[in-house]
Amino acid sequence: MENKDLFQRTSDGYNCEQVEQYITVLKTEYKKVFEYAKATEANNEKLKRICRALSDENKALKASGASPAAVSADPSVIESVEKIAKLSEEISKENAALRAKISK
Repeated sequence: MENKDLFQRTSDGYNCEQVEQYITVLKTEYKKVFEYAKATEANNEKLKRICRALSDENKALKASGASPAAVSADPSVIESVEKIAKLSEEISKENAALRAKISK
């Protein structure tokens, strides 16, 4: 790949100092994206655990024959749904930010 605008040329090729600085910048950005991806994956795992717990709770409620009205009035159910919605929104924002970083 040849990019004449990225580095200055010297008599024996590209300016080595500029190339090394550019590589350092790339490594730093890659590390940031990698750490961001790891954090996003950790949040995904947290959401999956919550979803599994809610799924198990739903199965238990169906097996016990609890009415939907009684379940929906339960404050812990409402709180769980709000937590999931908030975490899902955060994951969506992080995903969009990560895609923007990668596409640059």
